[in-house]
Amino acid sequence: MGVDVLVCNLTRFGDLLQSQPLMSDLHAGGRSVGLLCLENFAPATPLLRHVDQVWTFPGARFMAELDSSWQGAAADLLAFARHVRAQARPARVLNLTPTLPARLLSRLLAPRPEETLGFGLDAEGFGANTGLWATFLGVATRQRLNAPFNIADMFRMTAQPLPGGAGAAAPGDRRFALREPPAEALAWADSFLAAGEGAAASYHVAFQLGASETRRQWPPERFAALGDQLWRLAGARPVLLGAAAEAPLAAAYARAAAHPFADAVGATDIPRLAALLRRCRLLVTNDTGTMHLAAGLGVPSLAFFFATAQPWDTGPYLADCCCLEPALACHPCAFGRACPQGERCRWLPEAGPVARLALGYLDTGRWEAGLSPELCAAMRVWRTGFDTDGFAAVRCLSGHEREARSIWMAELRRFWRQLLDDLGAGSATDGAARAQDGQEPPGAPLPDAPEAAAALTQGSTLLDALAAAGALTGKSRQAGQLFLRNCERLQQVLDTCAPLASLGAFWRELRQTRGGGMDELLPCLHILAAHLRRFAARLDRAADGGAMPEAGF
Repeated sequence: MGVDVLVCNLTRFGDLLQSQPLMSDLHAGGRSVGLLCLENFAPATPLLRHVDQVWTFPGARFMAELDSSWQGAAADLLAFARHVRAQARPARVLNLTPTLPARLLSRLLAPRPEETLGFGLDAEGFGANTGLWATFLGVATRQRLNAPFNIADMFRMTAQPLPGGAGAAAPGDRRFALREPPAEALAWADSFLAAGEGAAASYHVAFQLGASETRRQWPPERFAALGDQLWRLAGARPVLLGAAAEAPLAAAYARAAAHPFADAVGATDIPRLAALLRRCRLLVTNDTGTMHLAAGLGVPSLAFFFATAQPWDTGPYLADCCCLEPALACHPCAFGRACPQGERCRWLPEAGPVARLALGYLDTGRWEAGLSPELCAAMRVWRTGFDTDGFAAVRCLSGHEREARSIWMAELRRFWRQLLDDLGAGSATDGAARAQDGQEPPGAPLPDAPEAAAALTQGSTLLDALAAAGALTGKSRQAGQLFLRNCERLQQVLDTCAPLASLGAFWRELRQTRGGGMDELLPCLHILAAHLRRFAARLDRAADGGAMPEAGF
């Protein structure tokens, strides 16, 4: 039997797990779902709910074949696509991966080009996105420092073009419920934890030592000091998690540790990793796929976000987790730049304050119970939750919600929700009503506000000029030339304003996606101009003070 929607997610382990809320939405809308993922993550797919069929993409094999014969690799790729298409017989393909190879593969799998949602190709072979949230997801992938939404919600919203898509399932983190690990994996976990030194522990706390980059890792010596304090103060036994390649981190932990721990680094496959997490009361982790696995299993996390990582977009999709990020003006780091401070942010959180935070939560179920002035001085402390629309959000526990960056992210979140909703509806009326819902502009200084407000004001003026010239395009040659010049001028205004980098990238994709017909583009110009004016007005009023807006949830 075929599937209604074939979801293509050729990304990382954590991103694959974070597509579970999307699967839940599609299932709740009465749709059968197929999944195409990378072959090395196939062991994770039995944990996904509401997936009727799974196909795995042997990317490593295709890459190896390219070394011997690109013609043979291309032929094998076409044969693979025909095989999946014949088995899946998808009514639609929903591609969550914005790379050109993934767009091409989705084109091969879809019954017709117009039945590709998310990231696809147009008739000439150029990248084309279906839906405004897909466009924003593509922007957020490249401009992550300007992305105020969790990736799981952005995945969900790419399904908006499907009737009954996003929002059809249960609210909040109840959408992110993975299957229980298999019985044999749970039995192995019980046997593993019952063995070794410290087997009579009060309970277990999992430690994920590694991350995708060293600069995103809390040092293993700090993990060891934390583990010693958890054992000494509460009889909690640390369980080290990680792939075999992370064995050096486990060795560093062992050299520094003075109290019992269990070392499962390199000893688990994905089902066994899930089983160990289910047997632990808490996961202390860097920003990793293990964190997302724990969230899907309902296991709370205390997570570190260093370097480019930030809890706004990649935090755990589970209520009442805690995220720590350095309370430094330079955090999060810009992509592709070396740290001028020697990555000192990784050493900011001392083990003692982190232990008090963890034990306070484990004793009371409240992160506030273990907060200390020392920790709040060094780290921004965020508690995860969901807003009234069911979107993942974070609430600050350490007093940093009044920082310029925190306020700016809250403002971006408000702006993008209203803009994307209104562009999808084809009217700015609803957005205008929400903009006057009684919430005042931020009452704290925003260093970039004057620059952003000026760019927004200039941008709205150019959009008005674009709309006027666009209405005359086809009737006047001069109008067409003016339209093109103003398009480029607007692009330059937005691109040269760093706080609005995501908006500049969005405008570029919007004009490419909807620029084929003036009837489709003109309403977008009016809506975008209205929202830029409102955003500029809020930033201008902020300079005069005002009450703090409600943040998070």
